[in-house]
Amino acid sequence: MSHQRSSIPLIEHLITSITGLSQSTDSTAIRYLELVSLSILRDSKAPRINPFTVKGRIAGLEEKFRVLNNEELADALHEKVEKLSKWDKELQPEILALLLDLSESPATRTRIEDLELLRQPPSLPPLTWSQVLVDDPLDSSNDIWKTIDYAEDSSEEDEALTPDRTATLLAKSASVHLHPLVSAEFPKDFSIPIEHVLIQEITGSHLWKVKSGSTSIPTEALFLTETQLIREILFMLMQLPTTIFQKSDHGQLRVVGTYHIHDVSTEALDDIITSFVFVGQELANVYDWVYRAEVVHMLQTLQAVLRNKLQSIAALLTEIETRLLHPEYQTQVTLLSVLFEVQAATRPIQSINNSISVQKIAQTKKPFAILESIYDGICLAESTGDEDVYKFFGELFFQCFKAYLKPVLEWIEYGRLEVDDQVFFVMKNREEPSKESLWSEQYMLRHNSDGVLHAPYFLHLKVQKIFTSGKSISFMRSLGLETLEMNQGSFSIAPTDFGSVGDLSHADMTRPFSERFGAALNDWVDSRHQLSSINLREIMAARYGLWRVLDALEYIYLSRNGAITSHVASGIFLRIDKGKTAWNDHFILTELFREAYGPLDCVSTAQVFVHSKEDKGRDLPNRQRTMGSLACLVVGYKLPWAIANVIRPNSEDIYQRISILLLQVLRAKEMLSRKVTTSLSVGKDDKNTTAIILSLRHCLLWFVNTLHSYLTTTVLSRACSVFRTKMEKSTDLDEMIAAHNTHVTRLENQCLLSEKLASTHQAIVSLLDLAVLFSDLRTSLEEKLVTRAGPARTYYRDNIGASSDIEDDDTPTKRVGTTNDGQQLTKMRKLPLTLSRLLGFILTGLREANRSGAETCWGILIEELAVGEST
Repeated sequence: MSHQRSSIPLIEHLITSITGLSQSTDSTAIRYLELVSLSILRDSKAPRINPFTVKGRIAGLEEKFRVLNNEELADALHEKVEKLSKWDKELQPEILALLLDLSESPATRTRIEDLELLRQPPSLPPLTWSQVLVDDPLDSSNDIWKTIDYAEDSSEEDEALTPDRTATLLAKSASVHLHPLVSAEFPKDFSIPIEHVLIQEITGSHLWKVKSGSTSIPTEALFLTETQLIREILFMLMQLPTTIFQKSDHGQLRVVGTYHIHDVSTEALDDIITSFVFVGQELANVYDWVYRAEVVHMLQTLQAVLRNKLQSIAALLTEIETRLLHPEYQTQVTLLSVLFEVQAATRPIQSINNSISVQKIAQTKKPFAILESIYDGICLAESTGDEDVYKFFGELFFQCFKAYLKPVLEWIEYGRLEVDDQVFFVMKNREEPSKESLWSEQYMLRHNSDGVLHAPYFLHLKVQKIFTSGKSISFMRSLGLETLEMNQGSFSIAPTDFGSVGDLSHADMTRPFSERFGAALNDWVDSRHQLSSINLREIMAARYGLWRVLDALEYIYLSRNGAITSHVASGIFLRIDKGKTAWNDHFILTELFREAYGPLDCVSTAQVFVHSKEDKGRDLPNRQRTMGSLACLVVGYKLPWAIANVIRPNSEDIYQRISILLLQVLRAKEMLSRKVTTSLSVGKDDKNTTAIILSLRHCLLWFVNTLHSYLTTTVLSRACSVFRTKMEKSTDLDEMIAAHNTHVTRLENQCLLSEKLASTHQAIVSLLDLAVLFSDLRTSLEEKLVTRAGPARTYYRDNIGASSDIEDDDTPTKRVGTTNDGQQLTKMRKLPLTLSRLLGFILTGLREANRSGAETCWGILIEELAVGEST
């Protein structure tokens, strides 16, 4: 306990230094903080310093001094440590540890001569009487130094100090001159006799007052003077206890008893008293709220402002009472004059009661409800021309708004959040997100249970920009960049002053307050948002190569360079045609892609990788020649984590599916574009077969070319151009992310890959598979016809490329349906019907989707396919 008492002055000094509170004006707050600090110190679990460790460090330091031949410093250290051990052994380890931690290179920086400043000057010997007498000897001729014998004047029969004896003594000492203020009278001569009659008269004039502790209410009407009633009313308005006015259990003011004033009608007096009760009830509600304990800083600020206003009203009431009772004032104070004066003074603060009621209803669910209500009060007072209420609400609003803006300023300027702030509309995700989703998942907007944004409604239109500005600064800090220094002249100041926005003498009166305030708020938010967003946008482009990454994605996935895409596709198709079981080996395919895209500056070849999701054990010849085998390829491009926050991982799947569709179309086109044997007419059956082959090839080749042109020219080229324009116009990262998400979503729809077009896409893949089947059947049939007319291998070598590095030139690859000529002819004759059915299904699906008005390019594709179907 003694340790705590000794710590109180230190704690008090620490509190006043940090908080700036004054002991004279804020003693209650300082006392509360002292108790909290003592509780924290008492419950602290901090471990004590190990005394053996400290002793070892001191010994090591002393030995170091001696090794460095600084004996004087070592002796001085030893001496001071010994002296310290005699003072406070309990705290000695902590003191020595603190000094050791504060020291820096003591062996080289310590000067031994500085120790002399700490030495106390030698104390002088005590002064003795012999030394005094030598300088100033005593005067022995005088009897002043002799011992007095009090026994001579003492008497065992001292007379009692009676009044007569006292008078006699005073008479004897008449020659003694007394101070004018000294009197010889007794205390009883100063006592004033109690005038019981006057007290009874005063008590009788206050007949309306109930005795202390009594609950009785006057049953008879009592007559009061106007002065008496005014004083009771003033006490009631100042929230002092009165007898005439009392509060019910629900806090409602009521008049106790019936009272009259001479020469005043009962109805008029009741109306006046009722008006005073109404004013008192309004003030009582404000008093009750301002002295409630609130934890929200904005509400505490509002309470402080209202307390100051109530103090000014109390000062006015006191001044009225002074005029009523002080004899120097000659003015007549009446009930009506007091009522008019009180109503005029309290009218602004009475109007805040509605806002307080709104806040009480909202409680903690909406701590800024009172701020919205005050804002509405400003707009209403301005529209009705009530200047007093308008100014009062305006000053009140900006005081509260300034407190509300503190976390907003911290967020928009430094990208930081206060811990567990339930008032601010930005919150941090409790789960730590990955770096690739840092922008979208680290922070989020707070909404209430109804899904409404947790912010004052007049800020809703600015919340997104405020949110983005803070996220931009926080994201730059995550990138390893410090917060950029922002020139104060480069952006507007937050509107926290009523004079700059709402002052009627300076404001633009052609616009209402809501518009003026909104314009000032927009200027401030826009300047902050523009500065932080532009900086982040430039960093993403210059440091992390955002534009180069977008170019790389277009080259790799969207066939921006058709020659490179065809080269990659030919390499894949060649391995498939050779019948290699490991055609989809990820090492070979990755090397193929890196070699093809390596010359491009925008592509980082080290980030390109390719693999297959297909089981190698199922790489059968029949399987690998279908479009399903190409769908198992996965082409990846690893993005920097900063860029991955813009190009979200879910968009990679769409890019992948588009590239596979292009590859499938190129596969069908490549197989259909192989050489055709023209001299196949050997018999009537052969002529029919040749006609079917040529017709089917023409139809399939037309469909594949139409689809390829639609994808590359109508969709991808135009979409990428529009996307780049939107990206260049984007002002922040959110707009860039939204532009990219819209871009990939439109690509998915326009390339017929969306979920609602799944059946149409499947029909297109089936038709492309039909082209592969047709190519295999055609090759087999042509080999048979060529065998009748000439060498059996010529066609195969000319069309499959036997002169290339085929592993077995004498063994052609097996194709679907080469075992039976009759079956092959039957399948070939059925292909036109299958083609017509699939093409009709595709057109039907596109027309059905186009009726919903989704994409304009669908209509172009429908027209082109319809023309081919009719021919």
